[in-house]
Parts: sequence; C-alpha cells; structure tokens
Amino acid sequence: MLLDPEFLQKLATVLPNSETGEAHSSRTTRRTPRSDSLFRLGRRAEPTRKSSRFERMLARLLRLETTSLHVLLDASLAMTFAGYTPPEPSQKFDFARRFTAMLGYATTQRDLRFEVTALSPARGTRSPIVQHPEDISQLLDYLEKLRAGGTRNFAWALRKRMRRSSRRSLFILLSDFRDRNWEWGAPALLTGEARVVLVHLMDRSELQESSHGLRLEDDIRQRLAELAQRYQLEYLIVPTDTPLEEAFLHAAGDR
Repeated sequence: MLLDPEFLQKLATVLPNSETGEAHSSRTTRRTPRSDSLFRLGRRAEPTRKSSRFERMLARLLRLETTSLHVLLDASLAMTFAGYTPPEPSQKFDFARRFTAMLGYATTQRDLRFEVTALSPARGTRSPIVQHPEDISQLLDYLEKLRAGGTRNFAWALRKRMRRSSRRSLFILLSDFRDRNWEWGAPALLTGEARVVLVHLMDRSELQESSHGLRLEDDIRQRLAELAQRYQLEYLIVPTDTPLEEAFLHAAGDR
C-alpha cells in the first residue's frame, strides 16, 4: 500500500486551503490572482520551526494555485539499484512512487490538475489525468501497477511531453540521474515556459560511496547544479531515507 489511511486523515486536516493558505475547513472555488500563484523556490523567511529544503519545496507545492502539476518519474531498472562496486538493491523507485502518490493526493484535494509520466521503455507511459478527490483511486492504481524495467528513455519522453506543456505547468523530474541519457533529453526541459524542478534521489549509501563511486556521484551533482544555475531550474538532492509522512505533515502546517 502506497498511502497509509491514518496518514491521509492527518494530511487532509492540515492541508492549506486555496483561499487563505491555512488549513482548510471547507472547499472554496475562489482563485488567487495569477501573480500570487507562481511557483517560486527562491529563499524566503525561515519558518517558525526549522525546515529542510525538501520541506520548504513541499510547502510551496501544497500552496500552488491554478497550476497544472506533472511528475516525470524515472521508471528505469537502474532506479532499483544503488552503488557502483557492486550495485545493491535500492528504494529509490519505491520512494519516488510514494512521493508521487502523496503529492497527487494533496493536489487533488485542492482541485488542481495532476499527472504522471513514467520515463521507461514504454516511451513515456502516462497516468490518468486527475483533478478532484474522487479521482485519486485512478492515480493510486496506476502507481501500484507501475514497475521499473529496462533502460531510461529520457530524450524521447521528455521531448514529447514538454512539447505539450503550458506556461502554467510545473514539472517535477524524479530520478537518480545515473546515466548520461538524461542529458540528451535535458534540452527539452529548457524549452517553453513551464517551470521545472529536478529532484535528485539518492540512497544514503550513495552519499557515502567509495572513492570511485563518490567521484562519479560528485560529477553528476556538479553537472546538474550547473544546468540548474544556468537555466534557472530548481535542483535539490533528496535522500531516500527521508521520512515522507513527517515531511508532508510539517510542510502542510502540522507544527
């Protein structure tokens, strides 16, 4: 099960509503002006309780207005392995699915459009487009059945999907970026006016690699950071031992 029912009950009570940004007690259809609804991850005042950068990103995602949210999920077989000498089983793919399920639930609770594209040999397998609370079962069914396999198909899937993006879209790319194919598709992220967030998933073991593995991981991080800085993309590293439920509740306002 991707989502714990008890967690969902807690999350539903603390999600900010679309009118005030505070925990909602009733649904509203009022939308904020467009200038107030742009997704920005720039540094702001520190919250009352110290938050991680990941939690600050979540806090902004949970307060989006009139924005289409689209997750690009790396579903290659490599997402199930960590390390270089030798590779070991990894939770990166399962972590990405759970994160996507939680974000989809929170987004549909606010009547915002949410979609997933699995970057896989199936050339960008897309989920049903969901927008309302009653749609969430379709998304969860899609994610439950999704399996990692084959090699990445970043170039094809990214270029195809980004061509259809609108300036109101926000794309979140979840990947370990561990082969260079992502760079072939990277130019697609830089076209149009959609906003893009690069979420670099890493197992704790990959953050503590041997000298050879550490050099390779450092090279990946450096290239991603340079790309993000050059084209004003948001880039952050998220370890897969991050407690997702706690992070979401904190970001939603559960102090």
